[in-house]
Amino acid sequence: MSKKIFIVSGGTGGHIIPARCLANLLQQQNHQILFFGDAKIHNYTKLSDTFKTFVINSSQFQKSIFSLAKSLIKISFGIIKSLYFIFKYRPDYIYAFGGYATFPMLIASTITNRKIILHEQNAHLGKVNRIFAKFAQKIALSFEETSGIAPEFKNKTFFTGNPIREEIIKLHEKKYSLPNFEEPKIIDNKLGYDILLNSDFYPVEEKNKMFKILVIGGSGGAKIFSEILPKAFFNFSENIKENIQITQQCREELVESTFAQYQSFNINVIVDSFFDDMAQLIDESHLIIARAGSSSIFEFCSANKPMIIIPFAKSADNHQQKNADFLSQKGAAIVINENEFTIQKINEIFIRLFTEKDILFKMSKNAGNIAIINATSNLSKLIYEDF
Repeated sequence: MSKKIFIVSGGTGGHIIPARCLANLLQQQNHQILFFGDAKIHNYTKLSDTFKTFVINSSQFQKSIFSLAKSLIKISFGIIKSLYFIFKYRPDYIYAFGGYATFPMLIASTITNRKIILHEQNAHLGKVNRIFAKFAQKIALSFEETSGIAPEFKNKTFFTGNPIREEIIKLHEKKYSLPNFEEPKIIDNKLGYDILLNSDFYPVEEKNKMFKILVIGGSGGAKIFSEILPKAFFNFSENIKENIQITQQCREELVESTFAQYQSFNINVIVDSFFDDMAQLIDESHLIIARAGSSSIFEFCSANKPMIIIPFAKSADNHQQKNADFLSQKGAAIVINENEFTIQKINEIFIRLFTEKDILFKMSKNAGNIAIINATSNLSKLIYEDF
């Protein structure tokens, strides 16, 4: 039976991407879907979307009196707008994916006694989800062991996994392999997408023989990656450098300086602030260096990719460290804390991985074992009472 379902998310791609995965599946199942979030959801909308998207005003609480008052006004308008949509459409369920952007809709849903399903992407229940755990009918978890859940709400929890984009799920069946380092390769340097080089026309098979490292800094760009990683190849032979290609996402203002640093060490590199072909980049990579955002790491696991993970030290409730610890315990990633992320440390790890390639294969296998390919389907079933 078709149901009216609100899906509310926002803040970062880590919240929005899994929410959109669910929205697409439920829409395919002929449910009526309305998608809500803060202004950032427009960064993820597509012309092919078959569900309607609406912006709900929200804000993080600030410490100063003026900023706090401004936040409260925004949230109040967001609650009023949420109430309007609830009274107009009378949804059967509200799926909420955590973060401050979901707060107004969750307040309105609680006031109107709507059925709420919370989804937690991380290994620690987020602040907003903790607040509304009491009012939720069900709490979906990405990690089987998730901290921060009060004992009285444990009976509401369901281990579903974290929804993954279809184009990434397709990579799960691909077997991990490594290129042959024996032959010299063509240097392929590119700064962003606006510079056309002769190397763009080199045969694809030559580029495919390189060991490709994908560096993803998250929505913040991870300034520390731009500062440390280019210098980590200082003692590598020219032959090894010729066989390595880095593709790095970084802050827009650091694109040129990051590119210049890699070039000074004669490293083949592509640097940009945004990549829209992420599935292809993940597919082609042999090693991924990233933060420990839940959506990203589960996508890397789905693609069977070995990882070096540097959790963001200032993440809320230290959730990135908990996500990273899970990967480390499962043998899917090498985890380096920010205070230990040095040129020498990463250099030593690179040397070890290039000389002991079995480590990469083991991490790839363990990462693939972690992946929950049917997470979106699991989450969609929570609207049925007998699940």
